[in-house]
Amino acid sequence: MQKNIKGTGEKMASGAGYIYLGASSDTSRTSYAIALPYPDLDKAAFETSRMVNSARNANGEVVGRQVGRSVHKQNLAWSKMDKEKWWEMNRWFDDGHFTFYCHYFNHNFGRWETRLFYLGDVKTNPYLVDPVSGEPAYYHNASFNVIDCGVV
Repeated sequence: MQKNIKGTGEKMASGAGYIYLGASSDTSRTSYAIALPYPDLDKAAFETSRMVNSARNANGEVVGRQVGRSVHKQNLAWSKMDKEKWWEMNRWFDDGHFTFYCHYFNHNFGRWETRLFYLGDVKTNPYLVDPVSGEPAYYHNASFNVIDCGVV
């Protein structure tokens, strides 16, 4: 099954991305605004944070409990990224999508989830820049992360 990728005229097989982003809580592997390509091997660290309200009691023992729910961070990196795909992703983020819904595989629980996320650090290195157009042939060591907003 093929799906039109909004604003690009391109088609991508449904379920062909690594994670899927959209403006609606209905974002899924078949309904999304943008599909992120699979990152390089060993370049997709999945992190979990748990906020804790804690202190020490009169015996010096730590007592506490988790506040809210666990939040996730997905780090993504590609050693070589097509310039058009890099521009597509960054234009989408810059076009009013500071927060967005992310449909991702939760590696802690072994299931797909959709939660509200925001964009973290973005970095890349232009490679073989054309001196006339200023455009690179592609991007080298492109990376960013998407971070769970923690909305319950």
